[in-house]
Amino acid sequence: MQGMVVAENFPEGMRVLAVDDNPVCLKVLEVTLRHCKYHATMMRDVETALQMLRKRPEDYDLVISDVQNLDMDGFMLLELIGLEMDLPVIS
Repeated sequence: MQGMVVAENFPEGMRVLAVDDNPVCLKVLEVTLRHCKYHATMMRDVETALQMLRKRPEDYDLVISDVQNLDMDGFMLLELIGLEMDLPVIS
């Protein structure tokens, strides 16, 4: 991304699961995360993302979720992740 600068001490290699039902927002987020040298997994469906997290929570360092997804809001996802696993969530 032109004009975007990543600080020298910025953490690289984080494994991020991003969830958003809007394909444009998801693509922008994907480009940004990859520019920051994160390993990004992009999901449009909250239920599928939650199944992936339940199956292999150790595969991710961080979850980023839209608050207003069609099938489940980001706050519900945040609550479920908080109850079931030890992962930071940005919602």
